[in-house]
Amino acid sequence: MRIISRGVPAIYRTPSLIIMGMVSAEDFLAADLDYLVIGGGTAGLVVAARLTEGPTCVVGVLEAGQYHKDDPNVNVPGFLSRNMGNPERDWAFSVVPREITKNRKLVQNRGKGLGGSSSLNFMVSVRPTGKEIDALEGLGNPGWNWESVWKYMRKSEHLQPPDLTKEDAESRGVAPNAAFHGTEGPIAKSFATMMSHTHSVFMDALEKLGVPRNPDAGGGNTIGSLLVPVSIDKGTKTRSYAANAYYAPNAQRPNLLVFTGAHVTKIILEPSRQGLHRAIGAEFVENGQTHVVHSSKEVILSCGSIQSPQVLELSGIGNKDILERHGINCVIDLPGVGENLQDHAGVGASAEVDMSIETYDKLHDPAVANEHLELYKQKKGLFTSMPVNFTAFAPASAFASKEDIEKWKTLARLEASSPDVFAHTPESVKRGLRKQYDLLRQWVDDPTAAMAQFFGAAMLNLSPTGLTADFSPTKRHFSLRGLYTHPFSRGSVHINSSSPFEQPTIKQNYLTNPVDEEILIRLLQFCFKLYETSPVKEVVVERIIPPGEPTEDDLKEYVRETVETIWHPVGTCAMTPKDDGGVVDHKLLVYGTENLRVIDCSILPLEVSCNTQTLAYAIGEKGADILKGIV
Repeated sequence: MRIISRGVPAIYRTPSLIIMGMVSAEDFLAADLDYLVIGGGTAGLVVAARLTEGPTCVVGVLEAGQYHKDDPNVNVPGFLSRNMGNPERDWAFSVVPREITKNRKLVQNRGKGLGGSSSLNFMVSVRPTGKEIDALEGLGNPGWNWESVWKYMRKSEHLQPPDLTKEDAESRGVAPNAAFHGTEGPIAKSFATMMSHTHSVFMDALEKLGVPRNPDAGGGNTIGSLLVPVSIDKGTKTRSYAANAYYAPNAQRPNLLVFTGAHVTKIILEPSRQGLHRAIGAEFVENGQTHVVHSSKEVILSCGSIQSPQVLELSGIGNKDILERHGINCVIDLPGVGENLQDHAGVGASAEVDMSIETYDKLHDPAVANEHLELYKQKKGLFTSMPVNFTAFAPASAFASKEDIEKWKTLARLEASSPDVFAHTPESVKRGLRKQYDLLRQWVDDPTAAMAQFFGAAMLNLSPTGLTADFSPTKRHFSLRGLYTHPFSRGSVHINSSSPFEQPTIKQNYLTNPVDEEILIRLLQFCFKLYETSPVKEVVVERIIPPGEPTEDDLKEYVRETVETIWHPVGTCAMTPKDDGGVVDHKLLVYGTENLRVIDCSILPLEVSCNTQTLAYAIGEKGADILKGIV
């Protein structure tokens, strides 16, 4: 592999970039590429690595960010929060404020650099349920069912079982079934190691509240509590992600070319047969210079749920009215581009706990932090893992009343949202959304469907923008965070201008369907109940966020003041029939083209109850096999 990495400030350059070899832009541009991958993120690197397994296929990858090889802020699990907001590693997109969320300036963090958001995320590696993936096929995508996608999730990973006694494993809700997991895939799948006795305490209390332990959620059933599976290599105690798992081992392949610091401005299209268009390459800017690169076979767009629709619109593919408003010639009128944005969002509740419990709060003491930095050199201590140690999935019946559920079923419709949300939504997109709401009505009343996820973390307040409390590093805290897994609200992502360097307009539209707000209120009340249930209540000193005994109106205000993303955006290049607002077909081809595909999580037409990196890898794996003609 040859890598171009121009325009990198000296402070960020590493010897590894020089050792691997750098070639000129001219050499990259002169290469006879078979495939061009736009976006060297989670799915994009999977595609590039798989396509170049044979020596005759030449693949070029364009990535706007840099290669953060050997960067401890990326690699050390306990440093994960250091990357948020860092412009070298995070796009940190702004979300359009809304009155219902107090006009807060919310941020949509997305990974920037090789590996994309797999270099930035919290490394949680939970899969979706089988029925959710089967629903993809039901929405008009033959071959996208649980058995197929499950195969590719397993292909992407190798399981590293926890080092626990049978008794401890049962207590902590972990007993991985080898048949559910991969053994030879690139991504390491281990389990959170930051476990105090509170881990089992919370699981015991959850069982009393109707949420049982689930020793392995990898087989299509996520309901229950479990020790968090993570993409951390158990041996090296480092993050396992697309750049070091799919790219680095294959870096010397002469047929794999990666160009970092290259910001794609548009895909180049030309008319082809039967009214279709053919993608022949892309225009990009690197270090102030504009270049054009060509590929002979296909162009693959893998820029994620925020930037893939942006690149399509800049290239003249999208809603004709939006494109013309910004002076862009409409090459393919495809109204679904950028519509149907969905994301997980949540709120948190924190408590002070007994001083005997080890939590990440102690790292606020510089002396303790330095001690754990030294321990990390021995692959020990708090920095080898991250604060989240257990998670739980629950059906609506676990936290809501029958009356709530019946009400929510009636609100699973377009007309229940704020009037402005769908005022300008194309009719084809509305048709597809109605089919999604049909599924939501079923799932909200299904005891096997996860409608909420909880995280438990040994620290104060999981929310970076949430309400704060008086903090003392001499105290210990535990935080619960509840999120809805299937949002009823819908948003959009569209270009803000014809400039590729301006951030797109992101409308998350949180809480614009009242069900989402009501679910979050019920999840907070469930968290309060959990803190008050034995044996958890014996280790809780005081719940401090939110404080006191809030009324339902208080909780509504708290939700509006603190709700924020859990960083799982999907849906903006939906894989559904074109008549339902789809952007790509089941072979991931953009409608109206013969060789332009989108391969990333933007193709998911509806949100799923999981941490979406598991699907990003599977989509990349399946997408590569589609390109090879295997499926």
